[in-house]
Amino acid sequence: MKKKILMVLLAAVMAVSASACGNEKQNGGSADTQEGGSGAGSEKGGKESTAQADKVSYQADECVKLGEYFGMEVSLPNDYKVTKAQIEDYANSMAQYSAQPSYRDTNKKKVEEGDIVNIDYEGKKDGVAFDGGTDTGYHLEIGSGTFIDGFEEGLIGKKVGQTVDLDLTFPENYQSTELAGQAVVFTVKINKIVEVDPDAEFELNDEYVQKNFNMDTVADFKKQVKEYLEESNKNSKQTDTRQAVINKLHEVCEVNLPDELLEARTADYVVQFTNRNCTDGTSLADYLSQNYNGMTEDDFKSDLKSEMQTNLTTELILEAIAKKEGIELDEEGFADYVKQQMEVYAYETEEDFYKANGVDAVSGEAYERKVYVCNQALDQVVENAKITYGVTPEDSEK
Repeated sequence: MKKKILMVLLAAVMAVSASACGNEKQNGGSADTQEGGSGAGSEKGGKESTAQADKVSYQADECVKLGEYFGMEVSLPNDYKVTKAQIEDYANSMAQYSAQPSYRDTNKKKVEEGDIVNIDYEGKKDGVAFDGGTDTGYHLEIGSGTFIDGFEEGLIGKKVGQTVDLDLTFPENYQSTELAGQAVVFTVKINKIVEVDPDAEFELNDEYVQKNFNMDTVADFKKQVKEYLEESNKNSKQTDTRQAVINKLHEVCEVNLPDELLEARTADYVVQFTNRNCTDGTSLADYLSQNYNGMTEDDFKSDLKSEMQTNLTTELILEAIAKKEGIELDEEGFADYVKQQMEVYAYETEEDFYKANGVDAVSGEAYERKVYVCNQALDQVVENAKITYGVTPEDSEK
């Protein structure tokens, strides 16, 4: 089965809003398209956008026949409430995932490749123990490569109860500069040879959460799990609600999507994807083949075009709503939005942020301005929708 490429830029935006709303010039005005405009920042010292979509001229309100977008009835099957059963299940799953294996003793006396040995060890450099080089009761699988070269191999053939001095050298690229390339001696006592106990029963108790989660009691642990699930459900509720409203907009509105815009936006995203991923001289064809199970460029562009068609349909609807409702870009609010996005995605400069979201920084800034205005339009639609939770569409029709 071919691995499907999720268009990260588009999908991430669609999760909470619509993606870029067409090709309008944004000079602090409304989100309607300007005839003949490139959509590229004339305020940027004469810099021009190289994005093909910015050269397509259209009027969103002429492409869209708006239905009754305020007061739409939307139902979602999830009520987004956290239950005791969910808390119990998640707490136990999380704890078991973090749990260390339980071991049982064996009768083996001589260490072989693949054995799990329980050891005490102390590492010294120039006769002085160094930080992080000492432990007791440590379980080490021989051959796992957990320790530096020579440590595990040096225990093969040794017997339980034996103490061994291992003269070793840390690799030159070791993370600790104090130990990198240094000769050391590990004194190792082999306590026993053990095996994983498949029959051991896991118990979530106070001792376990104290050791693994730095909490006093299981009750404290479950309280934190509840808070996490509630926050997760809150985010899911917002995302799902907005997407459900978008889906409803597709039902009540009619869109005549300009072919030229679809082709241009698809071509632009191919450039963005290539710039983002083919940074070492690798061709797009080779990158897709190597990272997406042999996907061809034609398959990639076909999948992308389908995704883009859905996104552009949403964009045009929200553009038309923004124009009809007189929604204009708020520079102060937009500045806060950019700052927040830069913090979330760790961009050092606005130019880096804009470049990541467009063919170039100019188109990227125009894109983000459009995203912001579309969010404002979607916010109003959501606020005016009649939304019910915990009800399936079938139940809502009864």
